[in-house]
Amino acid sequence: MVPGSASLRVPGNNARSGRVFCDWRELMPRVSRYWAKLAAIVAVFALVIPVLATGTAAQDGKILRVHHIGYPDVIDPQKSSFGNEIDILALAYEGLTRLDTNQETIPGAAESWEYNEDATQITFHLRPDLVYSDGSPLTAENFRYAIERNCDPATAGEYQSILFEIVGCAELAGLAANEAGEAREYTPEEHEAAVNALGIKALDDLTLQIDLTNPAPYYHTIGSLWVTYPVKKEIVDADPDNWWKTAENHIGNGPFTVTGVAEGQEWTFAANDNYWQGRPKLDGIEYIYVDDSAVALEAYRAGDMDIVNLQAIQIPEVQADPELSEAFVTYPLAGTHMLSMALGQEPFTDQKVREAFSMAIDRETLCAAVLSGTCTPTYSFIPPGLPGSIETDAYAFDPEGAVQALAESSYGGPENLPEIKLFYNSDYEDRAQASEWIAGEVRDILGIELVLEPTEGATLAALRKDTPTHPQLLYFGSWYQDYPDPQNWLSTFWTCDSSLNRVGYCNEEFDALTAQGDTTLETEERMAFYEQAGQLLVDDVPNPFLYNPNGTFIVNPAVTGYTPTAAEFTWPGSSASLMTIDKTE
Repeated sequence: MVPGSASLRVPGNNARSGRVFCDWRELMPRVSRYWAKLAAIVAVFALVIPVLATGTAAQDGKILRVHHIGYPDVIDPQKSSFGNEIDILALAYEGLTRLDTNQETIPGAAESWEYNEDATQITFHLRPDLVYSDGSPLTAENFRYAIERNCDPATAGEYQSILFEIVGCAELAGLAANEAGEAREYTPEEHEAAVNALGIKALDDLTLQIDLTNPAPYYHTIGSLWVTYPVKKEIVDADPDNWWKTAENHIGNGPFTVTGVAEGQEWTFAANDNYWQGRPKLDGIEYIYVDDSAVALEAYRAGDMDIVNLQAIQIPEVQADPELSEAFVTYPLAGTHMLSMALGQEPFTDQKVREAFSMAIDRETLCAAVLSGTCTPTYSFIPPGLPGSIETDAYAFDPEGAVQALAESSYGGPENLPEIKLFYNSDYEDRAQASEWIAGEVRDILGIELVLEPTEGATLAALRKDTPTHPQLLYFGSWYQDYPDPQNWLSTFWTCDSSLNRVGYCNEEFDALTAQGDTTLETEERMAFYEQAGQLLVDDVPNPFLYNPNGTFIVNPAVTGYTPTAAEFTWPGSSASLMTIDKTE
């Protein structure tokens, strides 16, 4: 933030419980109706201002101040999986490859790579003289360690399964469970043998060789993901579970370095002079966590933020404002939102119930009216225009069909259903609004009274990360692509052994089709397998697919040099434009 001003977060469930301003005394003439609100502001002001002052004291020069709504759960490359975690990691670290503004895979820490003839082995060649942000050498061994750590059962990484095509990775990760999936103890000897069998070798300081269980012609793109980010072994070993909570422990190889962490409030970053491409145009970046987007918008008006993540309910206000409408930025995202159902919990073990819920939701109205036009209805998983996408209107809005499906279920109707709780992230006001609307649709069409369960974002994220604790019903579950390949949409997320498949979907026919797509080299043949798998997913209705979202932001016109990509859903320019994004004085 700009020195000398203060942005204030007022906690609480009321979305209008606070305001952001430079001088709270300016509000005194208008405050007669809001004495309770003012009291809360003044009370919190005294607590928050020292934290913010500490976090911003060293931030000088061209600083980009970016609003985030939910505070992250864990900032560890081999454990993180949520977007608000990854966009911190993407500033401080870099993989072997990276994605450009066209979502093409280009060299990162590796300057080149090649496959063997059948794409069962890939060899990366690192740039010479790479160093970490502290100037220490960065070698192929650091990347080898990162990949081993991701596969290690002691890490239990949330994206662990994305590396299972590396020889021995699944076996190493599986040491901690028996064939029935129950926890088991393993011996040091078993662990050592599994590590030695891992198909990844640092042939020398600049050469990393990876052996794959099957042909995987897309694996150079896997090298761009955060699971490959080269954390320092000595730092992790000193405190494996908590090392990431301290700014100085984030010695990375990305374009920025972490300079400060104010838990629940802020992460600050400075340009990395030791980055191989040179120094970024920005001197620093601040991630400012404010769970009320109305408050964040006031901070923008006050000059305390440069990018604000808008909620759908704010769009009409922004579009009606001459100044804000000029700063409004929107673009389609490569993501799909769905009504997430725990398939191991009643009543969603019954497909007919899932079909009924899907046909009870009018997606056109949800997007156009409830969410202010910020999304496009969908009935399949991969968004239109992406490789492997299919067209369908199966289980679209059909009130009569919904009632019939529920009648054909094992429950026979609404009166025999167990209590159903609909969870949503209470940090977002538009999710409360959409959840209430969905509950109304389900009540009016199916006669089912849902119990709304507003849940704080960090708590909900923790619940969603494990199948046994996954909410019974959630608005919304989502998937955003890591890279533009159907393997990332289908195999990575929905297969039986995926560590990201937390709703419990498992269909062996689906797994067989995606496996054929994953291992086929010819593009047209590959796509045919994925399209069949995508149709099977639609037919199974694991979670009703709702819509493809748009990114909606306010961006300070002084911010230039960025090209939004469909993968950048936390803020425009957050990954592909880090070296070119700039801010005029």
